[in-house]
Amino acid sequence: MLQPTLVKDPLRVPLNKIKPDYIHQLLEPMKIHINYREEQLREGFEFKIKIRDTPRNKENPTLRLASPDDAEIITNIVKEDYEGTYPYKEMEDPQEVRNMIESGKYKFVLFLNEDNEIIGTTCFVLDLENKTGYTRTFVVKKECLGVLDSTKAYVGSFIAICNKYKDKIHLWWGEARTADAKSQYINRLCSFRPIGFLPNKDFFFNKIESDVIIACYNQKIFSQHRSSNQPKIIPQVENCYEFSNDQYKLGKAKIVDPNIDFVSLEKKANELQKFLKFSSSADKFNYINYKLTLKNSDSFFSFLYTPRVNNFEKVKYKIYSLAELFLFAKKFQQIGFKLNIRYMESYISAYKPLDQKLFYELGFNPRGYLPAWKLNKKNNKFKDYILFNWYRGSLNPIEMIDEGNRLLKCLNEF
Repeated sequence: MLQPTLVKDPLRVPLNKIKPDYIHQLLEPMKIHINYREEQLREGFEFKIKIRDTPRNKENPTLRLASPDDAEIITNIVKEDYEGTYPYKEMEDPQEVRNMIESGKYKFVLFLNEDNEIIGTTCFVLDLENKTGYTRTFVVKKECLGVLDSTKAYVGSFIAICNKYKDKIHLWWGEARTADAKSQYINRLCSFRPIGFLPNKDFFFNKIESDVIIACYNQKIFSQHRSSNQPKIIPQVENCYEFSNDQYKLGKAKIVDPNIDFVSLEKKANELQKFLKFSSSADKFNYINYKLTLKNSDSFFSFLYTPRVNNFEKVKYKIYSLAELFLFAKKFQQIGFKLNIRYMESYISAYKPLDQKLFYELGFNPRGYLPAWKLNKKNNKFKDYILFNWYRGSLNPIEMIDEGNRLLKCLNEF
């Protein structure tokens, strides 16, 4: 909980000392100064709260929500900042960014200098239906690096959006780079904590990088909105679970080590092989959606292939037997090996030890226990998931904040 002695002045909130663990611990000390009206968000506001004990001689920008007409400037900054190498090309397309802003789902916050020039931006993606939010794309013009207080710009932007949707979003998450720890540190000030490891998943400045999943929660999600079902996890997940349990006080999980007869399973999968159908579709940014299905069945296994970063992600599946999952998962692997994929991942239910064991035996390792991760709309409760992933190649140097290093130690990565 907050240490009251650290928050005597609501305009001085030393987040590096408080280290908020949950959203309310971030917002509560400054609540009387962050209830920005909608017109303030759209016309511009200054985040006046001092987030450090020691002041810095850097420019505190005006912040405002982007309008569709700002799309071209946003894309120009992204292209300039990453020297044209940013792998997620929708962020370099003015019309696509305009569409994002017009949708209302993407909240781009702009950083403006004293001349009202846009010198940076960051984006928060709202999924109100599932009560979650996602952070992405934090960029600053190169000539303003070292001049702009980019930490305060980001913290102020997140606090404004987080406070506006604090009753509608229970979980914020993102994927932070590990080439350096700066983005992890800045997000930690906003109560984001490392929770999962993504080795060799990304590709920035033409170099392979690992990412870390970061998450911040409304604390009530654990007392009121998390599924009451006891997690059932295989022994190989136990370390991940204990790391998250230490942070979020999840309670006891049941350790289950199911036996899978792979000879029998492969025989059943071979019998299903003749019903297997495969389809793919690509959008204009060359994101390729693959889908595996079975004839005369609504079973499926879908995933996203991003050639620019050479990975498979966003796996979804529906099955009626373990043999179906075995068939789909093997095909998933085979396609990946054929395409020389560098990284593959799947989020597996924390209540399905057979699914966990299957992916583990196929070479996927658990690298994050994600509590209260996905909303079950049938009962309005969040269910736990486990990140399983596979990668090839050696890892480039990694920088982590202290909690990230503890995560890696827990996972026995180094």
